[in-house]
Amino acid sequence: MKKLIYSTLLASAMFVSAGVLAAPPQPYVIVTRLGVSTTTFGCGAGNIGVCHYLILRSLCQDKMLDERTKERTCSYTEVVPPFKLLPGEKRTVVDLPADYLYTMKMNATPTVDEVLKSPSPH
Repeated sequence: MKKLIYSTLLASAMFVSAGVLAAPPQPYVIVTRLGVSTTTFGCGAGNIGVCHYLILRSLCQDKMLDERTKERTCSYTEVVPPFKLLPGEKRTVVDLPADYLYTMKMNATPTVDEVLKSPSPH
């Protein structure tokens, strides 16, 4: 095995020294498939006011502009219409994308910007 590795390295060095460029390394490709989830949202019984929820899904695409610059473009859409819960109420939402973003705000519907700046952990 050591001879095979040594021979390969020697052959590569000979090609490079002879002016023949070696093929560039191939990038690694990793594909991740995200499933769906079911989540129960609630408004604590001790809250004073109404809990407003906004749930978003993201679709992002990356593009290489040059060797050192990568551009990411994301679009965000509502998974379900914004909803509100009274103190003590719960609501279960099914078929959420696994990487959804959401925020709860008291007495006002959160904006998309508020969800993006401080999403609640799940």
